[in-house]
Amino acid sequence: MQEIDHCIERYLSALETADRQPAEIAEARALRIQQMIATLKKSMERLKQIQAQLAQEPSVQISLIDLDARIMATGASRGLVGYNVQTAVDIRYQLIVTLEVTNSGSDRRQLAKIAKQAKDAMQVSHLEAIADRGYYHGEEAWACVDAGIVPLFSKPMTSPAKAEGRFDKEDFLFDSAAGE
Repeated sequence: MQEIDHCIERYLSALETADRQPAEIAEARALRIQQMIATLKKSMERLKQIQAQLAQEPSVQISLIDLDARIMATGASRGLVGYNVQTAVDIRYQLIVTLEVTNSGSDRRQLAKIAKQAKDAMQVSHLEAIADRGYYHGEEAWACVDAGIVPLFSKPMTSPAKAEGRFDKEDFLFDSAAGE
């Protein structure tokens, strides 16, 4: 919006100097500048509408292309606007048994829901759900166990200590005999 304001100011300044040129050039130039200013004012109104929508949006995000899409974490410094699709695949037949499309950028709280849907779709009493470490979450693991699903995923290494050459929590042991 600031950039549009600056552009309008430059065009208004150019409009003031347009009359110093020959009449036919000045008229054509003035008309063109007025058209550009009108276009910029329309853009400014659109941005104000978006700003008002953004103020009412709890996630503080709006996609101008798809209103339900959200910024998803991509591992790079910038996110990607889109959806997060959770898919459960039968390992034996390699067929998709269920899927869920969310606008949550993280997989952390997705495993139990999709695993339960897969268990229901496959009509089995026991299920092993294999997922990558991005799904690791204690409550999700317990929700799976409570539903008769064995969650199989590795715990992510979230401490930067080891990477920075310091001791990590895995370098320490609890001595129950010493009580410490």
